[in-house]
Amino acid sequence: MKTATQRIGKPLASTHGDDGVVALRAVVVRDTGPYSARNSSKGALIDEARRVFAALALGQSVESVREEVFRGTLLTQRSRENRERIWTSIQQRYLSPTTPWLTSQLANLCESGAHSREFVTLLYLLYALRDRLTFDFVTKVLSDKGHQSRPVVYRNDVLDLLNQAAGREPQIERWSESTRIKLAGSILTALRDFGVLEGQQKKFLVRPDLPLSTAEALLRVLIAEGCRGRQVLEDSAWRLFLLTEPEVASSLAKLAQQGTIRFEKAGATVVLETPREWEDQP
Repeated sequence: MKTATQRIGKPLASTHGDDGVVALRAVVVRDTGPYSARNSSKGALIDEARRVFAALALGQSVESVREEVFRGTLLTQRSRENRERIWTSIQQRYLSPTTPWLTSQLANLCESGAHSREFVTLLYLLYALRDRLTFDFVTKVLSDKGHQSRPVVYRNDVLDLLNQAAGREPQIERWSESTRIKLAGSILTALRDFGVLEGQQKKFLVRPDLPLSTAEALLRVLIAEGCRGRQVLEDSAWRLFLLTEPEVASSLAKLAQQGTIRFEKAGATVVLETPREWEDQP
C-alpha cells in the first residue's frame, strides 16, 4: 500500500525525477482532445458490449473477437459496415489499451447480466471518460441542475454547450446543424440507457447508481492519472455520478471498510492508501 497524505494547498505526488522536480507516472485514461462528433449514433451499445466482453471472458483475444464481429457470428446486425462501425465505437469507448484491468473487470462483470448495475455503470464511466463532450455535459451542465427535483433535460442543453465551445473549438463550426442535432440526441439517448436520464420524449435527470465496484474503478483511474490525496476528492469525474465532496468521502470510507484502501479525512487532512499495483500496473 502507498500512503498519500495531503493538506489543502500542499499537493503531493508519488515519484520524483532526478532533477528533484515532482513527477507523476500518469496513465492517459480520459479524453482530453477537442470535442468530437464520433458518438452521433449507436447510443450506449450495452447489449453489443456485453456480447463482446462475454467472448473475452471465455478467453478469446481482442483480435479474434473483432474477427467474429466482422464475420457476423457475434453481433446480429446484417450489414458488415454497420458491424464495423459498432466495433469501432466499442473499441474506442470500452477497450482502452492503457487500462487492461478495466477490460478484465468488464469481462468478469458481464457474466452477471447485460443490465446489471455493476456492468452498466462501469460502461457509463468509460463512455464519459472517453468522450470529453459527454464528460463536460454531465459534469458542467447536468451536475448543476440538481437531481433531487428531477429537472427536464433538453436536446438544446447539449446544443448550447456546443455553441459556447465553438469559439475555442473551430471544428464545431464546421459541423452541420443536422450533425449537431443528431449528436445531441445520441448523447441523451446513451445517458438514458446508462440510467442518468429517464423518459422517452421528455427526459428527466436522475442520480445514476454508483456501486462500490465502480467507485473503486473510478478511484483506480484517478490514481493511474496521477491524482493523490485531496485531489482525488475534488476531481470532477465524481460529478459523473452527481456526487458532492462529502458523498465522495462516504464512498471512499465504504471502500476502506472493505479493506480495499485506507482512507481518513480530518478537516483539511486527507490520508489515502491504495494498493501498490494500482500505480505499478496500468
